[in-house]
Amino acid sequence: MKFKKYLLCFLAIISIIGVAGCATEEENLGKDDEVKEEAKGKCSVTECIKQLKVTNTVEEIDEIIGFEGEKSDYSENFTWKLDKKNWITLDMTGTNPILQATIDKESVKSDKVDFSVYSDIKKLLDKGKTLSYDELVEKMNGVEGVLAGKTSTSDRYIWVDKNNQTFSATIRLKDNMCSIISLR
Repeated sequence: MKFKKYLLCFLAIISIIGVAGCATEEENLGKDDEVKEEAKGKCSVTECIKQLKVTNTVEEIDEIIGFEGEKSDYSENFTWKLDKKNWITLDMTGTNPILQATIDKESVKSDKVDFSVYSDIKKLLDKGKTLSYDELVEKMNGVEGVLAGKTSTSDRYIWVDKNNQTFSATIRLKDNMCSIISLR
């Protein structure tokens, strides 16, 4: 009788260890075998957006990026998903097409930019003054902005600081002057 109790206890302990070991192995399976996603396309998101024009047809954009974009079921939007964190969207719902790049902040952030100048720039714009793109770059410690959007009348640039805050500036094409800024 004692032998049966010991045998049952021994089997119970082995079962618990076995189940715990399997669970740990299954949990680690995803972590150990995690594979970095390969980006699709002929160019990176930041290079692709530079090559595109809002006047391009969807077929021309397909050719530039290197694969067909997906059309939204609900609107006249097309999306080219380069990877999990980077994609380009063409919004044709309004009268003027909009090209928008969604860019992984980690890939474009800089320790050199300092957004303490935001309030000074905002005050200037609120008073009706304007700043050129080059003047903005100078205020950002010489760091060039990353092109993140295009319309027929403007380009939108972003700067990302070490804290993942994003400064955005819209630059009018007709005079290369800043018209809108934001900080998130």
